[in-house]
Amino acid sequence: MSQTKTGKLRSDAIGFAEVLFQGIAAVAPAGAAVATLTGAAAFALGSLPLSAFIAFLLVLINALIISRVSLRVAGAGGYYEYSKAGNGVAVAAFTGMMYVFYQVMAIALVGLSMAVFVPAMLSSVFNLSIPGYLWFLILAADLSLSFALSYSGIRESTVYSTVMGAIEMITVSALAAALVFMSKNNTFAVFTPKYASGGLAGIALGTLFMYTAFAGYGNATPLGEEAKKAKSSISKALLLTVMILGAFFIFTSYAFTVSWGPSQMGTYASALVPGVSLVYSEISPVAAAVLAILFINSLFTSAVVLTNSTSRVLYGMGRDGLVSSRLSSVHSKRLTPHVAAFTTFVSAMLVATFGTLVLGGFNAFLMTATAATLGTLLVHAVVNVSYPALHKKEGGKISPVDLLLVGAAIAVLGFVFYGTFLSVSEPVLVGLAAFLIFSVFSAYYAFTKRNSSRSVV
Repeated sequence: MSQTKTGKLRSDAIGFAEVLFQGIAAVAPAGAAVATLTGAAAFALGSLPLSAFIAFLLVLINALIISRVSLRVAGAGGYYEYSKAGNGVAVAAFTGMMYVFYQVMAIALVGLSMAVFVPAMLSSVFNLSIPGYLWFLILAADLSLSFALSYSGIRESTVYSTVMGAIEMITVSALAAALVFMSKNNTFAVFTPKYASGGLAGIALGTLFMYTAFAGYGNATPLGEEAKKAKSSISKALLLTVMILGAFFIFTSYAFTVSWGPSQMGTYASALVPGVSLVYSEISPVAAAVLAILFINSLFTSAVVLTNSTSRVLYGMGRDGLVSSRLSSVHSKRLTPHVAAFTTFVSAMLVATFGTLVLGGFNAFLMTATAATLGTLLVHAVVNVSYPALHKKEGGKISPVDLLLVGAAIAVLGFVFYGTFLSVSEPVLVGLAAFLIFSVFSAYYAFTKRNSSRSVV
């Protein structure tokens, strides 16, 4: 492959729409709406829309902080750059390492979602059987194609993510609206604790799991050297992403809840892909097939976005001398950090494959979900702390409102972190162990690299 050492990315390559949809597409909204919200539904039950609304408010608090930092800092390193500007090289190195850790886990998670849930969905909903031994080919195809699209160019990959992200959200919203129109169970009681398991306790647990549906909204931050008017675009995109996702998840959770039946949501939570099953039975098999295709494409698009963002953080760290300089290589024609992207792809493949062989597909899915969630929470907490430090460095006065906002954001992240362990199992413990081991390694690595960065802080 043709390449340039420590080359420059393509500046002003993408506009606001592409920046916006990196955060939206990263969360795989169609996949979350029709399938993975079952985790929250297991506790919130018929009050799932209330948990979605509360989770949206909690995510918004954290997004406000990151949005403010984005107005001051822009770079390919994303959260790594934010932490470097506010807290210095050592903390930035730790942030970057942990960011790469949870992103790789998230990419492996997306690949496992494709390999584990898609064959099961085709079998249970459409009676199409796929041999179980093909899981590796499905996994490899998903991650390989996502790498190929990321490698092809930032404009090519982000335009794809924008178009497909918009199509899936519009289509899912339209199907959800049809379910609401056809439902005989429409009621605002689903926005109260009435139907939750244990009342407020069920709402709290549902909110914890619902919060993770928003994870990934910050994937626009590593586009700081390729987006037009990067600082303002990324800052605005972060908040608008959360607003759009909030409206989408609240509405779709309402639609699926009232259509399934608020008092019957226990069976919804135990279903494989209840959204597809519901559309199949209530609208038509054709509509369900369209939704299934969007579900599959949603997972693929998410992997593309995650590969884009992870490779650029590795590129930024390589350029600063905190990891191998090979990772800062840029393709001479496509102007993408192709070595970093390939490293990301291989790492995710190894995690997903090894996890499946040792734990089994579903348990590997739970393990990577746990590790990715814990890593996300830790990095967001560190980035939140960088805001007052950065503000102070620039000579600004930190207001009580700023401190309250930062404190609230960190408290929310701590609460979600704690809630991750309310249901402990083997894959959760393995995910926790991976998180702890890599955290210790990252802290030691950051300490050894504290004086070696070539960057100016």
